[in-house]
Order: sequence, then structure tokens, then C-alpha cells
Amino acid sequence: MSDMAGRRIVQLEEAVINRIAAGEVVVRPANALKELIENSLDAKSQRINVMVKSGGLKMLRIEDDGHGIRAEDLPILCERFTTSKLQKYEDLLSIGTFGFRGEALASISHVAHVTVTTMTSNDSCASIAHYSEGKLQGDGVRPCAGTRGTTLMVENMFYNNPTRRQALGKESIEHSKVLEVVQRYAIHYPHVAFACRKFSGSNSSAFELSTTGGQLNSRDVIGTIWGQNLANELFPFEVKSEEPPFSCRGFASNPNHSARSSTLILFINNRLVDCAPLKRAVEAVYQPVLPRHQHPWVYLALDVDPATIDVNVHPTKMEVQFLHEEIISQRIQETLSSQLRTMGGSRSFSCILPSLPSLPSTGKASAFIDTSQDAGPPGLPGPTSQATPQRAERAERAERAERAEREDKSAPEDKATTKAAKAAAKPTQIRTDHTQMSLESIFRESQVQASQGSQAFQDMEPAPIQDAPLGAASKQSNGHIDLDGDEADGNATKAMNAERSEPSAERLAVFEEAQQLTSIEELRSAVNLASDENLSKLLNQSVYVGPVNRELILLQCGASLCLANLAIMARECAYQRLLRLIGGIGCITLVEPLPLKDLVQLGLRDPESGYDKLPGSDIRALEDRFVSLLLQKADLLKEYFMLEIEIKEDQEDHMDHKDHGKALQSVQRHGRLKTVPNALGLTSDVGCSFDGLPLFMLRLCTEINWNDEKTCLDGICQLAAEFCADLLLPDESLNATDAVNAAVAAGEFEDVATAAAKRPRTSQELQSLRWLHEAIRKDGMCKWPRSFAKDGTLLDLVSLDQLYKIFERC
Repeated sequence: MSDMAGRRIVQLEEAVINRIAAGEVVVRPANALKELIENSLDAKSQRINVMVKSGGLKMLRIEDDGHGIRAEDLPILCERFTTSKLQKYEDLLSIGTFGFRGEALASISHVAHVTVTTMTSNDSCASIAHYSEGKLQGDGVRPCAGTRGTTLMVENMFYNNPTRRQALGKESIEHSKVLEVVQRYAIHYPHVAFACRKFSGSNSSAFELSTTGGQLNSRDVIGTIWGQNLANELFPFEVKSEEPPFSCRGFASNPNHSARSSTLILFINNRLVDCAPLKRAVEAVYQPVLPRHQHPWVYLALDVDPATIDVNVHPTKMEVQFLHEEIISQRIQETLSSQLRTMGGSRSFSCILPSLPSLPSTGKASAFIDTSQDAGPPGLPGPTSQATPQRAERAERAERAERAEREDKSAPEDKATTKAAKAAAKPTQIRTDHTQMSLESIFRESQVQASQGSQAFQDMEPAPIQDAPLGAASKQSNGHIDLDGDEADGNATKAMNAERSEPSAERLAVFEEAQQLTSIEELRSAVNLASDENLSKLLNQSVYVGPVNRELILLQCGASLCLANLAIMARECAYQRLLRLIGGIGCITLVEPLPLKDLVQLGLRDPESGYDKLPGSDIRALEDRFVSLLLQKADLLKEYFMLEIEIKEDQEDHMDHKDHGKALQSVQRHGRLKTVPNALGLTSDVGCSFDGLPLFMLRLCTEINWNDEKTCLDGICQLAAEFCADLLLPDESLNATDAVNAAVAAGEFEDVATAAAKRPRTSQELQSLRWLHEAIRKDGMCKWPRSFAKDGTLLDLVSLDQLYKIFERC
């Protein structure tokens, strides 16, 4: 401490000062490129070519056709605070160029080797100079061959700062950041031709970006760089204001486009900058429009009075401050929101078109086609333009064959019989009631194959499901779930008769005791407070339209078509049903009880558990501890949640070495799982997957606070609800809609129908989503939280009121 107190204050050497300053201005190659591109734009360049090697760390070369640098200015080009764009401090109030501090080239030369080749329109030849540490190197400025403009090469960046170089990301990451800078300036300056090449070997390079400049507009450049799919989903917008004075223009994505990461390209007074408040304002506009974890693509060009903006607040110039920031953000937010509302009445989804079954030339088949050929696939308002000609051609062929066969076989005296047959049309072939069948059942294949579950549980078949033994406490039909009403065709879900028995006095006592628990009443009250009566009525009476992917479905809620997250809805319904029927919930009985230790062992070895990396000795210790905990809580789990664990005690003999080998006996307890809760009231196990059972049993041991009654019961209800909802959710591998549509776009298939034929079982495997929705709808007592309408769980896509406004003009 005394040594520190005795040190004198000294001025740092100029070399140290320059390196510190350079580290603030040039953080990574992308920052250096941004400064160099801005210098080229200040020089009125119409063509800017960039070449990158090793992410810009080994070489970064930028060539432009601007007005160039005079040869007499080259000796001081890379010295600090040398610039032609600023004469006095007051010029900052009306600065119209990018550069003004004279630090960019100086900072770059202090962390890399810089070579400049330049020529003005008045020069007879070009000049070349090499710089290091801000000083001119070698023989000074030398004449050379060249063209009008400036070529600047930066090599071996951070050669004298290995710590900074090691702290940077991989070369591929740095290269992507460099490319991103070029892309963003290409959008804002569409009249300038930008090109970016990646150096891939000796005398070879590959173009990664190229725009022609000239008469292009920003939308054309966006289509060139990001693809026409994005460009077609953008809408232009513009907002102007007199007080405070500003103008803003740009492009924003409509509700049809969404991405996993947010993209906001912001230019303020033609500077590429970041503005966190403005970004938050834009994302808030899209939050009620896009599904959760999906984000928009927005490009903004904001112009404000130069006197109201401070550009000298960040070493890399990536941030600026300006007056009336909150008001300007609010005006932009309001304009975006109003335009999104006008186009919020329609939304399209990419869905796999299910393949049509082969059509035999019989009267029955032709009648089927006649009544259903106009129906579109699930999730689309009608057939796509690619699939319509094929479907129409097949329908026409079938109709001609049927007509010819009818003319050959029919006689005049059979006309009365024919009329009677037409009148007795089967409801399984003509969709007369939306509650009878869904749209995708019209296109269903002739054979439905039930999912088999994982290899670990392929031999485990649940016994007939026992649901609601306390019949008065639940709202459940006595029959099986009949979703199609077409058992005669052999295509319906395999039905399982419910084994019902009169509840015992002991079960009734447990049920009454559980219903009076204070903690359960508090949890129910919390559900009631968070619920919305109108939303609950709409969802409980909703009609299933079709699947979008393994979790999202389309529902008709009153007069609206909605996009719903069925996984979240099923978990909420199962949770509320467990609270409502605690102590009297139904169960799924396993044909063969499963050893509890084996289940816990499988759960511990599941990568999702986080225990799979532990050594074998630790795994075995955890197995014993968790099995002991489950056996200890077996009575509670059985009485309240119908999670029955059969306990068996075995006596084992062993020798007591401390007492001269005296024989002792100990009791070893084993458990076997017999039943699991049926929180959704399912009456069929078709399509159920029990892959999550080991992890469910493990989570009961690790995530439940057994010391607090309310927390314990709430946690068990949450875990059991998640497990029961996942029983019918399709496997994640089935979510292949994006892959198939991408394959069509890449030209691998002629159309969506051909691509869909490669996965003919997809629509059948997603059939379990309809069964899951049917279980939720049949419960009919769920009080849905109002947050569903705000957090993206339920999105209103279009309503009849909006459609009437459109079609009443026709």
C-alpha cells in the first residue's frame, strides 16, 4: 500500500495512449470495416468492393471509386486527429459526414498493418503508402499504377495485442459480422454497388454479396440479399412530424413473417447505429401479433435535425443520443401498429398437403370426391395453386369412370332405387356436421397406424383406462372417445371400454378430505382470479380445424379463426382438472407394473435430467435415495393423484462380522408402478407415448418441495399435468413442415403435393392433436387465464366480421 501511495503521477507515453485509444475505436474487424465504408461513402463512391480473409483478421481489403486522397496528404493520413471534415468544434452541430474525429485510420494503423493506394481525378498516376503505429513506413509515398479512387488493405489485425485477438470469436463468426455490415449499408445505399468476397485460397475468392447499384431501391436489395420470400412479406411505411421535426421511412415484416431472432436495421441521419429504446418500442408492436419466441424484421431510416443529435458519445460511433427520443419512438410505434392492424385480418401458413388416397372407379368413391373435392387441407383456406390442377384432374377422371360404369349397369326401372340411394348419403362421406369430423379426416389414408412409443417401453401396454371413479365429481361420457363416427370403416381410433366400479367408502372419504384442504382452495382461487369468462366460453366451445405443427393448431372460436398452442392449453386443462378432482381423479393402469428402480435409473440417464454425466457410483446412490423417497410418499401419491406404487418387502440374510458371524435378517423394500394419473380424462390409449414416464418420476424426486403442503400439491399437479399432456403430443421429429417447403423452394420437388407424398403418415401422426383437443373440449369446465390472449398462446387470425367487410364490396 505504501508503494502505491508513493508513486508519482506521470504522463503516459504517446505510443501507449494511441494503443489504448485504438482498442476503444477498433473492437473487431467489423468495426474497422464500418469506418472504412463510411470513408468511401464520404468520398462519393458509387462502387465499393470488399474482400475478407479469415474473418478480417488476416486481411481486410476495401476498394472504391471515390474522389481519392491527394498525394501531399498521405504522410499524415494515419496520424490521430487529422481530418478534412471538421475545422472547429461548432461544426459538430451541423456535421453531415460520417467521419469527423480523424481517429479511424490512426486507430486501425495502431493495431494492424495498413496499405493505401489512391488516385484523384487530377493525378496522372496513383500513389501507394504503408503505415504502422500511425507513421508512414518504408520509402514513404511512392507512385504506382492504379485507377481513380482508393484501395485500403488492412493486414494482421491485432498482431500486437494477442489478448484481444484471442478474445474474439471464431473466424466464421467475425466473417459473418463483417458481411452483416456490408449488407446493412447496401440496403441503405441501394444506388451504390456493393460487393463482398471471401478469400478462399491463392488468387481465388467467392462472391457472397453483390448489388448492382444504379436505379435499385431498398426492397430490391433486400430481395437480393435476404431473398424474395422476405421481400414479399415486407410493407413500406413512412412517418413525418413537424413537432418535433423528424421523418422516418423503412420496411417492416407483416404478420406472415417471423424469425427466431429480431432484426432491426437502424440508420439515424444515415449512420448505422443501435438504439435500445427504439428497438424495444418496435418489438412491443409485434408482441401481440407474432407467436412467442418469434420476432420481426424491420429496417428504419430516421432523419432528425443535426442540431438535436450528439454523435460523439461512443468510441465506435455505434450509439448516438438525440432529443425527443421517447416521443419519436412513440410516433414510430403508433404508425407501425396502425399499419399492422390494417393487415391483421389475414395470415397464411405453410402446411404440408396430405396426399389423396387412390380412387377406385366405384360409385362410392366418386360420391366421396364429389362432396369433398373443394375442401382445403388443414390450416389453409383452400387448396394451393400447385395442388389444385392435380386434384381436379383426378376428381374428373374418377367422375368420368363412375358415370360410364353407371350408364352400363343402370336400367330404366332402377331410377327409383338410384334416387333412394342418393338420398341415403353416408355422413362419413359428406361433412354435414362440424362436430362429427374434421377437415383432415376427408383426406385420411385408408389405414391409420397408431404410434408405438419408444423402444424402452414397446412391451408396456396400458390396461383399460379407469377414469373418474367418483362419477358425480367429473364430467365424462361412459363411452369411448368417438371422434369420427366411422367405426364401420375400420379407421377410427381404437376404443377402450372404461372399467367403472362403485367408489369405496375409503375413496369417498379421501376425496372429501382432499376437497376441503385449504391449500387446494387457495390454488383454485388463484386460477379463478386469473381466468377470463369470455375467453373460457370461447375455448370450451371451440371447434378443431386442423394442425399446423406438433404443438400449434387452428381453432374456430365463435366467429374467429385462431392459432392456438395446444401443448400449453392441454397442460393448463390437466392442471385445473387435477385441482378440481384431487383425491378422485381417474388413472391409467399398466398391464404389467414397472419396477420403480428401473424407471428412476432411466430418468437419471436421460440427457434432459442433467445427471447422465455422473459416475456410476453416484448414479446408484441417487437411485437408492430417490426410490426411498418415492416409497415414503407412496400413500400421498396414491390417495390424491392415483399414482399407485405397489410396495413389496423382501427379507435378506447377512452376517454380522462384529458379533462373531451371527446371522441377521434385514427387510428390503421394492416398489413397482401400477397406475399413473389420467388428468385429461382420456378413454383410449391409442397414440399415447409413455416416453416421458421415467423423467416424470425423477422430477417428482428433484423438483417437489415436500415440506410445504401448498407448494408440494401445486408442484405435483404441474408435473402430472405436463406428463399427461405430453402423452398425446406428436414426436418432435414430425415437425417437418418447414423442411418440406424448403425442399420445394430449392427445386427438389415439383410441388408441395409431391413433397408431402414422401411423408404420407404425417397427417395421420398429427391426428393425436385432434384427440387431445377433443379431451379438452369434453372436459368443458376449464377456466382459461386471460394471459393466453396476450402471451401468444391464442392468436386471433381473422374473424367473420372482417371477412364480411371485404366481401360485401364484391
